[in-house]
Amino acid sequence: MATGGVSPTWSTHNDKYDYSASGKREALLITSDPTTQDDDVVQRRPGGELKDDERQKLEHQGVPRDCHHDDLSIIKVRYGLDKEMSIAEVLRDDGSLTCEQVTKKITQLLNNTDTSGVILYYVGPGKKGTGDWCFSDGFISFRDIMHLYLQNEYFKGRVLTIVSDCSYSGCWVKEAMRFMDDQKVGPCGHAAKEKGILIKVVASCLAKEIPAKLAFSTHCVYNDKNTGTVSYRPDKEIHDGQHTSALDFTTVRCKSKIDEPCIMAPESTWHQWSTAQRVMIVPGEDKGQLVWYVLVVDDEETIKEFKDKLKEGFVDVTKYGQVLKSGRGREPPEETKKQFQRQYCVNYNYQPPSSEAAD
Repeated sequence: MATGGVSPTWSTHNDKYDYSASGKREALLITSDPTTQDDDVVQRRPGGELKDDERQKLEHQGVPRDCHHDDLSIIKVRYGLDKEMSIAEVLRDDGSLTCEQVTKKITQLLNNTDTSGVILYYVGPGKKGTGDWCFSDGFISFRDIMHLYLQNEYFKGRVLTIVSDCSYSGCWVKEAMRFMDDQKVGPCGHAAKEKGILIKVVASCLAKEIPAKLAFSTHCVYNDKNTGTVSYRPDKEIHDGQHTSALDFTTVRCKSKIDEPCIMAPESTWHQWSTAQRVMIVPGEDKGQLVWYVLVVDDEETIKEFKDKLKEGFVDVTKYGQVLKSGRGREPPEETKKQFQRQYCVNYNYQPPSSEAAD
């Protein structure tokens, strides 16, 4: 790990990186409003005026009533209330902000060895289907930022937080998981700490959604009452079908403490972790004998249908997902359960056969 910079400390209380004892974080706020006419550039939906109760809530949380209620103004107030936060610069687009100008500022920020963490906060349109940031001369992708991050040896071991309030921004959360798999960093903070690749990705919407202006900054960016630091609340739904998406890749997800050996299988991937909630042990029948399957259900919408079918009796599991392993009996042996628990870091949802089917 590179030396000479200020690194965040690892908190044994929260099992994630803690900035409180290690110096200030710096934020780069970026707004974009390119004048280019491109079908791939998708603006956010109009958010409308804030309601009285929303204004009162913001005022109670430290946002002055006379503050101009746009996304950037609210964010600046939030960050200003964080004593460990420093706004390095605001890049406010006048229609001509370029990718080169933005990447140059990001590089300068990552070169600052006196900061314990960097936050990049983008507000503007997103590229259709990818959530890439849009500027007058093109797009900046998640991989572009990660290239700058990996290039900078001085920043290794410090935390980069990316907050993206744009259309299709949830794509970056998925892309971040693919990136971590490419870097061989498993889904546990132990692996992130060992590699020194520490990132957090916060998106104002899911991969196929178009967010509304003011929705995320008003409802999901807040100052923690205990620490005063800025946090980002991942609500299920915040505005007319808009759902936030976020992943903290520094969090310890196995059952060990940060100073203990990781118990997650070293070959585990973020792809496996992301499908863990769809991994089930289910019963079956083969030529009159009970069998079990470890199944990954195709998608979350299929889970409810699948469980309803199970209540009716045995079903053809191959119609609902991928069978990872199977065997004879009512459920897998303990060794098999432990193997998949280590690999996926989940406790399986065992679905016992109904009494009628068992008979």
